[in-house]
Amino acid sequence: MRMVVISLIILLLMIGIWAWFYYASVAPATTYYWDNLAHLSDIVRNEDWETARKDISIHTDKWYEIKKTWVFFINQRDLDNIDSSIRQLSVYIENEEKVLAQAELEHLIVLFYIVDENECLTIENIF
Repeated sequence: MRMVVISLIILLLMIGIWAWFYYASVAPATTYYWDNLAHLSDIVRNEDWETARKDISIHTDKWYEIKKTWVFFINQRDLDNIDSSIRQLSVYIENEEKVLAQAELEHLIVLFYIVDENECLTIENIF
């Protein structure tokens, strides 16, 4: 009986840490990127490349700060995909490739959606 109680406490502690991490880091970061990447998409659509360069620089810097925390909790493949997509987006914006930049922006939004879905606290993710 003692082992069952200890196991239950450990399980609840792990779920609590998971919930804390999701609501303190993942949810705010994904919401930030969904909102700001949609805005960046409008900037690219209007071909305001100077503003787009400034914005992607800010978003890239913020991503590397977030990645330092996420690297311990999130699947490395998801982080690498986001990393790669941000780098491609930066190159497309630097070269003023409107169509490719818009496509990569949509891809990046989907990647953040995938991370949010994989890390959200749901029964399917617990079991």
